[in-house]
Amino acid sequence: MAQTNLWTVFSDTVARFGERTAVEIQRGDRLDRFTYRQLSDLASAWAAWLATEGIVPGDRCAILAHNDAHWCAVYLGILKCGAVAVPLDTNYSAGQVATIIRDSGAKLLLVSGKLRVTALSAGVPLANLHSEPNRTKPLESLEPLEPMEPVAPNSAAVILYTSGTTSDPKGVVLTHANLLAERDAAFAVVRVTEQDVILGVLPLFHSLAQLANLLLPFAAGASVVYLETLNSTDLVKALSERRITIFVCVPQFFYLIHQRVMQEV
Repeated sequence: MAQTNLWTVFSDTVARFGERTAVEIQRGDRLDRFTYRQLSDLASAWAAWLATEGIVPGDRCAILAHNDAHWCAVYLGILKCGAVAVPLDTNYSAGQVATIIRDSGAKLLLVSGKLRVTALSAGVPLANLHSEPNRTKPLESLEPLEPMEPVAPNSAAVILYTSGTTSDPKGVVLTHANLLAERDAAFAVVRVTEQDVILGVLPLFHSLAQLANLLLPFAAGASVVYLETLNSTDLVKALSERRITIFVCVPQFFYLIHQRVMQEV
């Protein structure tokens, strides 16, 4: 299969490493695991559901949720049906969410239960990405959707919004080719294989997080570990128990580790 878009890249990985762990979510009382095959099935079901809701190639679909396997599945499902993912900052206010929805032209907002109140004023239909979106037909029962036409490399894949610290957030459109070029550039200097386990602490609405904690591992067949809560205790626990081999983050998180180490000393 020619790797012309992000879905074909992921599909190739599923074909090679379907039974390997794609995502782990470290929770306070348990560890949730999703294999590549399970993640692909969930993404395909979401793609099928989006199609039943009238989403067509080029339509924008927003995501407002914290890191986990369901975020990844929705993101991949949007891309599979040729639509455009619009990840939103989970720290946005209700007014900011509504503004970004209008600016991006999103037709649908996939949101977690925890952030539903923030999303109520978005002005578009909402779907809970952690539960079945269609009450009359469970998500798992939908037939997997195969794209009617291959998604072209120059098709828009994602719209990322700037932080808006100096003015209103601005949307940056990235095509499949843009993101594949980022992947190739990273692989030119960083070796990632199916043996790696990546700790993903940066929120997936950030460009660095999407590259390091989603696109690269899902292209190589590596595993990604997301944390339900982010603090020094859970961070150190993940590093010691999940056999992490790659940790991409900003300096703030290294400060957390240093602080915890010094407390132990």
